[in-house]
Amino acid sequence: MAKQNHHIEHTRVVHILLNRAQVLGLVGRNELAIGDLNRGLVLSGKIRDDKHQADCHLQLSDIYSAVGRNDDMLAQAGKALLLYQSVNDEKGQAESLHNIGHVHNSKGNYPLALEYYDKAVKIQEAMDDRLGQANSFNNIGYLHYCCGDYRKALDNYNRSLEIQEGIGDREGQARSLNNIGSVHYSRGDYSDALKYYNETLAIKEKIGDRKGQANGFNNIGTVYDKLGDYPKALEYYSKALKTQEEIGDRDGQGRSLNNIGIMHKNLCEYPQALDYYTKALQIKEDTSDRKGQAICLINIGRIHLAQEEYQTARGRLLAGERIAKEIKAKEALRRAYSALGELEIVSGGQTAGDYAFQALQLAEELKSKVGRAEALLLQARIEKSGDKFKDAVAIFQELNQPMETAKALSYYGQVMARPDMVKEARDIFIRLGIKS
Repeated sequence: MAKQNHHIEHTRVVHILLNRAQVLGLVGRNELAIGDLNRGLVLSGKIRDDKHQADCHLQLSDIYSAVGRNDDMLAQAGKALLLYQSVNDEKGQAESLHNIGHVHNSKGNYPLALEYYDKAVKIQEAMDDRLGQANSFNNIGYLHYCCGDYRKALDNYNRSLEIQEGIGDREGQARSLNNIGSVHYSRGDYSDALKYYNETLAIKEKIGDRKGQANGFNNIGTVYDKLGDYPKALEYYSKALKTQEEIGDRDGQGRSLNNIGIMHKNLCEYPQALDYYTKALQIKEDTSDRKGQAICLINIGRIHLAQEEYQTARGRLLAGERIAKEIKAKEALRRAYSALGELEIVSGGQTAGDYAFQALQLAEELKSKVGRAEALLLQARIEKSGDKFKDAVAIFQELNQPMETAKALSYYGQVMARPDMVKEARDIFIRLGIKS
């Protein structure tokens, strides 16, 4: 009897730890969440409860995903999958397969990611798990989005949305609508992006999802940022930050602070940008978000670069590059190479071409149009290539990015002695309210 009570008590504690870890993860207290889940693993191991062991491993993989620790995420999801298979938990197997697919997607191994997503879908179809299928189609849509295949991304997001509407999954509908908005944002279709982001926000407000509302404010802010409407962008970023501070969402605060920093950078308000980037970096360090740390370090490096503080810039950029390499964060690494290439150009270094080439390779691998344009612009400046200037400008125009278009035109005019290009760039800067 005592042994049975001991088993029941351990099971109860594991339940509590799983639930508390989920809440801690939602508010960015990731290290505490990891501690709870590791304790849950120990307790469930003592009573040989494979189901709860699997649940702890799966939840750990979710936490590691949030902080950019892909290899740890993969290891935990793999352990969860084996345990769920041993207890014939098909739902758990599908969720584990999803997480494994997510890691491969993050690393740019899209065929392998799709293989795992397809395995998950087959399990969910056999179970008639409509909610799970909707989540799978969302993940597959995101994979195609990462590959730059926006048509397939929209097809899968819309399949997901149709299922969610049919089963009344309001939270899922918001996720799909948000993803559809992101496709339009990436295409430069900002009016459509705003439409879907606002629909997402309305649902989040109706269901009382304050974290989701903050994310919605941030997304809407990024659209206005791209359109050069900086007062409107700041209004939404500030709404997001206020909400995140009220609910204790540390991860979200980091994103909002970073976004406000980007806006000040675009306005050439470098001290303010540096202040916000530094605050964002502190949060990313506190929450063990290594990918976020890499991006913040690169952003801080770019501010020092703009202020001609080249030695400090190099230190920050190389620190960001090192982290990006360690965690295999290819998009962050692309940004680091692009910034280091810029640094080499303006400081008279000898490796600008190498960095530009590496940035272009990663952009092609990630199917990043903006990344390709940035790399081409670096190469155009190094090689004094009018054709590459034209290609970079055309891509920025296609993506409806006035700030980047103006920068490209300005460099084009200066390097190729084209005063007409300089004038066109100046006109855009004036329209955007840029001081210099």
